[in-house]
Amino acid sequence: MSSFKPVILCFFLFWSVFAHTQGEFITAGKDSIAIYMEDQGKGQPLLFIPGWTMTSQFFLKQKEYFSKKYRYISYDPRSHGKSDKTTNYNTYKNHAVELHDIIRKKDLKNVVLVGWSSGCATIYEYIKAYGIENLSHLVFIDEPPKWIGNTNEEWVYGTFDGYRGSLKSLVDNRKDYALGTANWMTQQDLDSEEAHWMVNQMLMTPNDAALSLYIDGMISDYNAVVKSLNEKIPMLFMVRESWYRSSDKWLKEHVPNAEVVSIPSHAAFWEAPEKFNLKVESFITNH
Repeated sequence: MSSFKPVILCFFLFWSVFAHTQGEFITAGKDSIAIYMEDQGKGQPLLFIPGWTMTSQFFLKQKEYFSKKYRYISYDPRSHGKSDKTTNYNTYKNHAVELHDIIRKKDLKNVVLVGWSSGCATIYEYIKAYGIENLSHLVFIDEPPKWIGNTNEEWVYGTFDGYRGSLKSLVDNRKDYALGTANWMTQQDLDSEEAHWMVNQMLMTPNDAALSLYIDGMISDYNAVVKSLNEKIPMLFMVRESWYRSSDKWLKEHVPNAEVVSIPSHAAFWEAPEKFNLKVESFITNH
């Protein structure tokens, strides 16, 4: 591990310099807040949406790859990362408003939306409000359309009883919860510097906003939205190995035209970027 640390440190040093030189702020949302975003490359736009308390910086390896052939875009949603922090409007419905503003103000056409984790909820809310007219492909990274439900009949994270402990831990000790989240979403053990960086990124979201979005995710149900999209737009669901069987069964039943692939972890784009990037590109090219 000690021989690996210099590589990690150099990587994060490069990361901080590279990310800093690419960013800009755009005004978005019903209250006209500043949203941090990165826009690099030319061609068809691929817009990456981070998950709950995550930031655009998790997609560095996608930016490096896709910006050479496509127009790579990612951003920090409201109350995340470098974007404005607010006490109001911390829901995925409002995140969708800001996504719409980005697409409109950047005059994006034929957009590929890539949602990671709760970033998928932003996509579902966007489709409910604005439809799919300006979209080309949808990529969903390891997120069921409904968090809580019947684990025998639906593709869900679990039951409400199963979430009691998780929610209590979030309220009791946010920093420990963030560290647990970082370790949960990766298959391989994280280097201490890597874990520290991830936790700090997550803690950029204030506690009240994090809790609001967490609860919003728990009570939302996008099953009907997913079912309505079958045959209307190419969709790729990338789901982790541990629940691939249950998710594949549900998706094949309700959206048989969607493509479903197994990935090693919740953050496979971070741990196995080469395979991840090639799969996404192949999906876009062949559909």
